[in-house]
Amino acid sequence: MFIFLSAFYRKRGKDMNFTTNTIPSTSYQELFPEDYQFNLSDFALFLSVMKNRKAYEDILSIIMNEEGLILKEVQTEQVILNHSGKRAIRLDAWAVDYDERQFDTEMQNDTEQDDVRKRARFYQGLIDTPLLKSGRKTRYKHLPSTVIIFITQDDIFGKDLAKYTFRERCDEIPELPLEDGTTKLFLNMSSKNGRPELISLLQYMKNTTLDNPDILVTDERIVDLDRIVTEVKQSEEWEALQMNILEIGINKGREQGLSQGITQGITQGIQALIESCQEFGITQTDTLNKIQTKFSLDSTTAKEMLLKYWR
Repeated sequence: MFIFLSAFYRKRGKDMNFTTNTIPSTSYQELFPEDYQFNLSDFALFLSVMKNRKAYEDILSIIMNEEGLILKEVQTEQVILNHSGKRAIRLDAWAVDYDERQFDTEMQNDTEQDDVRKRARFYQGLIDTPLLKSGRKTRYKHLPSTVIIFITQDDIFGKDLAKYTFRERCDEIPELPLEDGTTKLFLNMSSKNGRPELISLLQYMKNTTLDNPDILVTDERIVDLDRIVTEVKQSEEWEALQMNILEIGINKGREQGLSQGITQGITQGIQALIESCQEFGITQTDTLNKIQTKFSLDSTTAKEMLLKYWR
């Protein structure tokens, strides 16, 4: 559990300054009310669910439109190192099937801070690097196919499609594919244009309940995925993770408040909670509701604080 949290923060360039035996005075129920719902679009829940091979198979089967897709191995937060002093990558959810296809699925809620398309390019290069052994007998034809998937809240291409598929092809002869084995998929939760199963999956990720009215078809794979999500949310590991989300945000603000005064401490607490929610992939809407409830703010003030501290 704490290896997972530490890796999570290193990925975002943050330091973790909390102890495992400190219980904040603010209760878990105050920050996460009984009716609060974590969604698959939230980074923490996404990683916890994608560790489950059957859940990953359900998701990939719908995305790839391949019924019966079977994975041989899955890993979350897999690190691929680069040369010394160069940027490494940490894959959200990696998998390989029995045809040796490599999959990387990234939950990318924030598309404003950097170029997701170039990030996909960088990932492609580093993912390929360790796949071939050194030696004179190694042949590039043995390089396996790769599929890189970015799931986003927003439409980064502005064409109102739920799925954008990119493969290399010739400019002069558009019907001539390069066939280098690379595929990049960008999935857009904001669009309703696509296969009903895919739209339903993306809407389920956005609002993770089978009662979600935006689910167009109750596909058996989504039903199975929901069963796994429920199991994860009832696990001790998930409960511990939520407690640490609370502890990171509240303790940070409380420590600052003790040294800087009550009023400023409340402001620091709001800032810390917003930063923690963002780092754990919680949406702006849910974060807004959280700070409004937790700190008894009116909607105007809550929005101002969110705009000020959301990075």
